[in-house]
Amino acid sequence: MANWEYQHIGNPIYSVQNHLEQMNEAVSARPDVIITELESPGMVSGFQRALEKGITVVIADQVLGAEAEKLGLGSISQDPEALGQLNGLQAAHWAERISGKNEGVILIGNGNPGSALIDAVQTSTEAGVVAYNQEHDTHFTTESFADSAFDDIATSISKYSYHMEQKGDDLVALVGLGGASGIAIWKTLRENDVTPGKQIAAGSTDIFPDQQTGIEEGYLQWGIDQGFLVMGFLSAAAAWLQLEQGYPAWRIGSSAQLITRENVAEARSRTDLWIERARELGLIAS
Repeated sequence: MANWEYQHIGNPIYSVQNHLEQMNEAVSARPDVIITELESPGMVSGFQRALEKGITVVIADQVLGAEAEKLGLGSISQDPEALGQLNGLQAAHWAERISGKNEGVILIGNGNPGSALIDAVQTSTEAGVVAYNQEHDTHFTTESFADSAFDDIATSISKYSYHMEQKGDDLVALVGLGGASGIAIWKTLRENDVTPGKQIAAGSTDIFPDQQTGIEEGYLQWGIDQGFLVMGFLSAAAAWLQLEQGYPAWRIGSSAQLITRENVAEARSRTDLWIERARELGLIAS
């Protein structure tokens, strides 16, 4: 729409060091705009270099509010507290509904430990379970582990399978803190021949296409659409407004829409529109 050129760079193995290296590489290329996450204080030096070079920077998805404010930067980002609270409430609700129990272990997989936002989502997910217990006189407990889903789905499936075997009948729910974890959970349940919607409740934040399939098949009971695709659009629009029109940085928080089997078709329809547009632009294979 703005007739800009776009390039994505990234490292499939997450670490603050890897992200900072990518940020510095982007700064060296001297683009007009950089859009990326500010998920750790360790990233601040990269943002400072970009600003010193006169590059317009917009933070997308993960943001440390205090650091962004110091840098004078806008963000198009999630609300980890609200997101996690909703995730935890859903985990406990579906655990009670599917297991028929009022106690048991809710296992939470963290695909990106050390990320300030993901860790905040974990804490608020745990708080959501506690809130459900208090309101419904249930006694669910939570356990968290690094599930490796952001790095390697196969490894993540092995980890979830191990924990399922170890917990046995005490396990009432598998919960992810990101779309990759949700996908790993869906594939784990399928590979372990768990009857969809029986025995173990399951769901995660985000609503990637494979998560949508997991909900449609009944293995996952919920996802949470934070509008990542819209985040990308709004981040570019915010950058255009700053660079071309001289507007100050905006701070926008994404809404979190609960997705279940009842409305997953709506999420699928929206996703398909974006995927078709991405194919037209040559961003993904036809």
